[in-house]
Amino acid sequence: MLNKIVSNQIPIEFNSDQDEFHQCFPSKSDSTATPGLLDNTNSSKAFCSQLFDDQLNQDDDEFNSLNKQLQNVLLTDNYRPSLIQAFSADMSSYLSHEKLTRNSRKMQQEYEQANPKEREFIFNTYIKNNIFHLSLDKYMHYILEKIIEIGPINCRNIILDQIFHSIKKLVIDLHACKVMQKGLEVMSLYSQESQPQFQKYINFILEENNFTRRLYTDKIGNQIFSKSLDVLDEKNLESLLKIFDKYILNPNQYSLELSTDQYGCLIVNKIIDIFPKLIDPNTKSIANDIIIRTIKNSSCLIRRQYANYIIQQILEKGQENHKKLLLNNYLIKDFVAMSLDKYGSNVAEKAIVYAGTQWRQKLWEEEVSVSESSFRKLVNDQFANYPIQRLYEYLSQDYRNEFIALLNRLHDSHFLNHHGQIVLKFSLTNYNVKRFAQKVNTAENSKPSKLQEKNKQLQQIYEQQQRMNQNSIQYQQYLQQQQMMAQQYQMFQQQQQQQQQQQQQQQQFKSPVQFQQYQAMLFQQAMMMYQQQQQMISPQLQQSSLNQQQQFPFLQSIQPQDQWNQQALNYYQQLQCFQKMNQNQQE
Repeated sequence: MLNKIVSNQIPIEFNSDQDEFHQCFPSKSDSTATPGLLDNTNSSKAFCSQLFDDQLNQDDDEFNSLNKQLQNVLLTDNYRPSLIQAFSADMSSYLSHEKLTRNSRKMQQEYEQANPKEREFIFNTYIKNNIFHLSLDKYMHYILEKIIEIGPINCRNIILDQIFHSIKKLVIDLHACKVMQKGLEVMSLYSQESQPQFQKYINFILEENNFTRRLYTDKIGNQIFSKSLDVLDEKNLESLLKIFDKYILNPNQYSLELSTDQYGCLIVNKIIDIFPKLIDPNTKSIANDIIIRTIKNSSCLIRRQYANYIIQQILEKGQENHKKLLLNNYLIKDFVAMSLDKYGSNVAEKAIVYAGTQWRQKLWEEEVSVSESSFRKLVNDQFANYPIQRLYEYLSQDYRNEFIALLNRLHDSHFLNHHGQIVLKFSLTNYNVKRFAQKVNTAENSKPSKLQEKNKQLQQIYEQQQRMNQNSIQYQQYLQQQQMMAQQYQMFQQQQQQQQQQQQQQQQFKSPVQFQQYQAMLFQQAMMMYQQQQQMISPQLQQSSLNQQQQFPFLQSIQPQDQWNQQALNYYQQLQCFQKMNQNQQE
């Protein structure tokens, strides 16, 4: 912009040649015209520099105003520049693979922590106009997936709309297809928020034409259909399974077979995988028909380079009824021929691993050890020796002994080739290892385990605590007994003291008459004390009723009353004591 301004506004520099100068300005060549603004060289230079400065100041003012507007947009809502820096660094230069990977992860982390204002600014600035190119990028397609997953709804819908406009180009791209899969996953969870977009993608997936048929066997394109089998609802899933049902072990006019294709077999594996999750009876019946059809054609599929993975999928993740039907009706009869095949030997190994002990015993008795020739054929074959080794690992000890006896017989007869020698070494090594492991296990079982030792220690601690508790209880009982004995001893001493007092009082009164006189005297003193007490109480009550505020004199008068009560009580106790003494004497 600056170069354009300079080229348009700054005048051409004047030549120092006097002839050219006079040609440009006729006033210097004796002309009678009035002098112009540029006739003087000094004034012309000043005018040009002033124009240049004015233009530069105007550009500076525009730049400052734009900068202030940008700051007002970015600095609101607690703006943090790290998110902008991450996007700017990735967009502005070619970086190495390591830096691009690290920066892509940083952009995703910053986007997760960004506020809505920042996310909107980043989307409008860097993403909105570059969605097509970003979806094809090896590193930037992750940020599109992140926006679809946690970004605003309007941004998610814009991304999905723009990708759908070029879906035929993007569905066969490795990175853009991942963005579409993430979009299907999120739209299936929040179908109401992106209902128009979700319906467009469903219509494309369920549309049966030449392009979509090519996608069934495409390396990248079939991934969108595998994802659809996971996320679609029952109604749409039923329609999709009906389409696939035409091209799985069924003759059709397009000669398209998914089960034997390198990438089409992945769709069949996905149907086997999702079968336990199906609820709708119509959808479940269609998937069940596909699986039963593959089991019935298993003898052909296990010998195919890619179709054998479908049989392995049934053995690993299939339902028990499908697995039993496959093992008992098809694989056990075809085990020898299957093991001799390059691809069938892999299925034979999986069958041995995932089958039960009864099936292995039946296999050993009816197919493998039924004759020495069949056993020799399996042991010496370049492919069948692997399932035989696997079978030896899962056999019981009795069948292992038979296995080794057959191998030794073939070895003594020199009927073992290179592969048979490998099986012999493997079986002997594994047999010795097994026996050693059994000895170690028996020895360890005879020894007390760590858990048992800990239990013993805990039991000992518990017993010690119980003993301490019993000792403490016994000690408390002993203390209680000592206290009881001390109380009894005190009571005994008190009784003795009372008896001594009674004896002393009896000695003081020599005759009962004197005792009766003394008793009458005590009674008279008690009566006198009672009368004095009544005389003292009545005036005080009258005084308290007249003057309730003066309580201190009343309290002083109560004190001698308490003393008299105590004296009267003492007299009364003495009287009772003399009465008891008198009764004793009379008796």
